[in-house]
Amino acid sequence: MGGAGLKAPPRRLRGRRVRVGPHPKGCLSAASRHARLLRPRLVTVVPRCHTMAFVTRQFMRSMSSSSTASASAKKIIVKHVTVIGGGLMGAGIAQVAAATGHTVVLVDQTEDILAKSKKGIEESLRKVAKKKFAENPKAGDEFVEKTLSSIVTSTDAASVVHSTDLVVEAIVENLKVKNELFKRLDKFAAEHTIFASNTSSLQITSIANATTRQDRFAGLHFFNPVPLMKLVEVIKTPMTSQKTFESLVDFSKALGKHPVSCKDTPGFVVNRLLVPYLMEAIRLYERDFQTCGDSNSGLGFSLKGDASKEDIDTAMKLGAGYPMGPFELLDYVGLDTTKFIIDGWHEIDVKNPLYQPSPCLNKLVAENKFGKKTGEGFYKYK
Repeated sequence: MGGAGLKAPPRRLRGRRVRVGPHPKGCLSAASRHARLLRPRLVTVVPRCHTMAFVTRQFMRSMSSSSTASASAKKIIVKHVTVIGGGLMGAGIAQVAAATGHTVVLVDQTEDILAKSKKGIEESLRKVAKKKFAENPKAGDEFVEKTLSSIVTSTDAASVVHSTDLVVEAIVENLKVKNELFKRLDKFAAEHTIFASNTSSLQITSIANATTRQDRFAGLHFFNPVPLMKLVEVIKTPMTSQKTFESLVDFSKALGKHPVSCKDTPGFVVNRLLVPYLMEAIRLYERDFQTCGDSNSGLGFSLKGDASKEDIDTAMKLGAGYPMGPFELLDYVGLDTTKFIIDGWHEIDVKNPLYQPSPCLNKLVAENKFGKKTGEGFYKYK
């Protein structure tokens, strides 16, 4: 054993198959009774150089697949953004994206809407420039022109999403309409493109399910007015990949915003706390003016309740330090928007006292009194 070692097979045998038969009689006497179990078998003698080549190939394949996996896990750096919806929110998102070095395509149904959106963006930019470049008006003008040049408009979403990194939807709060939009865009967008909805009340998962890219779908909830409000809620569904989530967090930071993360829960963070607060303010006011029975016949009576809307607003501004009272905020946000949100939540959880509808709110919305945008809500506006 010691000095002999194992000899390499003769050159003529290397790489060839050699038949090895049963052990001769007399050998392995202790195991002779098991000789019938032995069968002829083939032994392949593999040259050392072939073994090394095989190992090298396997190693290279392993490294290649590893680097591919690493590349696929890299975050998307968003440079090109498509914003669907030229309203206040969509135009605001387009503005801040363009102002921070992104190229933007703003999409809506008609050229008239887009012209109005572009005009609103220019006016907003000039206000920003006036403050930001107070001592250098020329630099302010250059900032406005450069930002506007980064925004192009289109009425055909499908034709512009093929080369975009991110699609942000900011259209009407209607699940069916959103689903139809994303289902269509899913067929034309590039494989790497991330889809995001700016919805404030609908479930992101329900929208994402209309597409084949649930892992590249998330919520990106901005606040109005977008150029001024620093917060962005990044909503991660159970299907949203970590790569997508991190890409959207980075994008939010690139816009100069402060992102917070939240699961796909009704109202996310802000509206989940804010809307019940607004609804409770309305209930305080309703109880102050609720009439039971028929007061004209003398059989009815009024429940004089808790407080007037003016006193409620004053109390929250002076007592809680809020910049606006709940009724001022309701009129600013839009009574129709608040009603839509609370009605949706009520459908999901009928028994939840926080989600109960308001007769007073329903009446104002039915009368098309939505707040500041219509000239009247809880207050009248000139």
